Formats: sequence, structure tokens, C-alpha cells
Amino acid sequence: MLKLAKGGKTGPKILIFDIETRPMLSYHWGSYKQFISPVQVVEYGQVLCWAAKWYGQTAVLFDRVKKTDKDDKRICESLWELCDEADIIVAHNGQAFDMSYMRTRWLKHGMVPPSPVKIVDTLKIVRKQFGFPDNKLETLVKYLGIGTKLSHTGFQMWLDCMAWKKAAWELMEQYNIQDVLVLEELYHQVRAWDTRAPNVALYYEDEQLRCICCGHRNFSDLVKDASTTVSVFDAKRCDNCGKVMRVGSRKDVKKVLRNVI
Repeated sequence: MLKLAKGGKTGPKILIFDIETRPMLSYHWGSYKQFISPVQVVEYGQVLCWAAKWYGQTAVLFDRVKKTDKDDKRICESLWELCDEADIIVAHNGQAFDMSYMRTRWLKHGMVPPSPVKIVDTLKIVRKQFGFPDNKLETLVKYLGIGTKLSHTGFQMWLDCMAWKKAAWELMEQYNIQDVLVLEELYHQVRAWDTRAPNVALYYEDEQLRCICCGHRNFSDLVKDASTTVSVFDAKRCDNCGKVMRVGSRKDVKKVLRNVI
């Protein structure tokens, strides 16, 4: 695996992360298809814990609420600091859930937005490019043979964590960390298929021609050209990650006809 150095001038800081949240508490009359109005809500959900790691590095970071915490503000702040430092964030269903949830909690605690960051959502990549039986992280990593999610006691684990049971919190930490480890491997495998991937070459200060996906400098020329409706470009494949790209300058330009819109 190519390891990108941390630092904005020698490669991007890519943060892999996953959050676990506590459920809302409400009054309701039934257990099936209930509409919960605002007046029925006793307590809104909060962040229970998060796990994160820098892509290509060994250490995994973890933080969780403590019994002495009034709410989740402290761990929201610690994750904000990582997101503020990152150039790229990778999360599964990160756009619709993880980042949206964190922005909501940051707003709740009066925090400002983190520095500009690109979001890579592995769920969006697999939905667009592949046809897995389903797109759950558990299915994807099992299908690809890159690990498994950690089994646990189901919703009981959340209940036990909220009851501050030590064994439950130990299991939750292992579960959260394992999700981040397999997510990193999933990202490593699918990133070359991402047609909207952020250009990591922009995070290097040198003038070397680099892969936009992994930052590698070695390429193979492809026999086939890449073309738009009006232009033709030379195509290359990264020798490290397999990403197919086209050069920025067009080949011989010729007159072409276009569709009438």
C-alpha cells in the first residue's frame, strides 16, 4: 500500500472515521410506524463515540463520552479538531449520515465549521459503480474478502453502554475501531473507480506528474484514447492504484459536429 505522508505539501491528510450515536428518547403509544411529534421527544440523540485513523498509518484514535460528561460536547470537539486538520475525509454513508450528524452536533454546541475539506463517501462510490447484493459495509467487506465487522449483542450493547457497563464499552470500542479498519481497506480498493475523487496530486508541492487518486508518479500509456464529445486525449493508467486518467491537453484538434440540444 502506498503510504501518503502527512502534511499539505507532501501529500493529503486523509482521515478515515466512523461514529456511533445514542438513540432518541420519546413517549409514544405503539411500536409500529409511529409518528413522533416534537412534543413527544424527551431527549435527542447524541454522539456516543468515534473512531478514526489517518490513511496509511497504524494508530487508531478513539474517544467516547464519559460518565462525568454533561453531554457529547467534549468528543464532538475532539473529532472537530481532526476534521479541521484533514484535507480529505472518508466515511461510509458519510454525506447523508456521519458528516451531517456531526455538523448538527457542532452547531448545537455553538461551534464553527471546520476548515475546507473534501468528503469521500464510499457508499456513493459503490452505489454508482457496482452491483453488490447490498451496500452495507458488512456485506461489502465480506464480499471482497477484506475483513469482517465485529459481532456484538445488538441494541443491548447500546443500552449497556448508556448504563455505563464496562464490558459493553470495551465491546463498543472494538466494534467502532474494527469498522474504521475495514473501511480503510474498502476505500483502498474502490478509490480508483471513483469518478468524482478529489485530486490528491494538488496536495504535493513538487512539479511531478502524479496520480490524482493516490499520488503515485509512475504510469502506463493506454492504447485507447479518452474522448469527450468534441476532443480526444491521451490516456494513462496509474501503476500503483490502477486509476485511469487522461492528460490535460488535447490531441490534434479537428472540426466535429455536435448534437442540437
